[in-house]
Amino acid sequence: MSEFVIFDLDGVLVDTQDAENGGLAYIGELMGLPLGKDQRDELFSGKKMQECLDLMEEITGTPPPAGAMALARAKCDELIGSWLEPIEGVAHALEQLSATPNTGMCVASNSPPDIMADRLGKAGILHHFEGRLFSAYDINAWKPDPKLFLWAAAECAADVDDCVVVEDSPVGVDAALGAGMRVLQYTADPAVGPHRDGVRTFPSLRELPGLVREAHRLAPPTSLATAPLGGTS
Repeated sequence: MSEFVIFDLDGVLVDTQDAENGGLAYIGELMGLPLGKDQRDELFSGKKMQECLDLMEEITGTPPPAGAMALARAKCDELIGSWLEPIEGVAHALEQLSATPNTGMCVASNSPPDIMADRLGKAGILHHFEGRLFSAYDINAWKPDPKLFLWAAAECAADVDDCVVVEDSPVGVDAALGAGMRVLQYTADPAVGPHRDGVRTFPSLRELPGLVREAHRLAPPTSLATAPLGGTS
């Protein structure tokens, strides 16, 4: 395999980040912490849900309500509804990559495995990743810990040097760089710059197949040490 693409889920393949953040913001309201959209995005995007709950408790001095995680997920599901639109250009990119010889793909996410499968299924793109969904909950290591990406690559028999990670959040970009992998940052808003110096940003998933080929002509990052598998974040 000469190219292996590791996708984040929320904000890259499916447009659920706002719903995720909305579910957490609902808990924030119950804790006396009203949050605007920009505040939600800054506090929550890409992070482990428990980390977000802990952060709100630290800010408010009030513990989350009983069953806060289940309440947040239920609110998120309510906001998503029964059908989920893949991000524009995703279907095209996945079809192109699937048809490219010696190219593999997987999804590595901080979300639980059942949620990953459900959202990809609702979006009609699960068939591209059957058997190749990797959840931080399975190894107790959440981004920005690079172990999730390293585990996904190892399970798929992909060399780190062959991997390109597609991310949108700062914690995901850090995890990819920490794993010693090339990273492409999807940035739908042109006003948003790279989360780290030197990271390539792009505004449309339709560009992705060409960008993956370009990325493999570049040297992999060497500035961050590769972490061993195992342990917790």
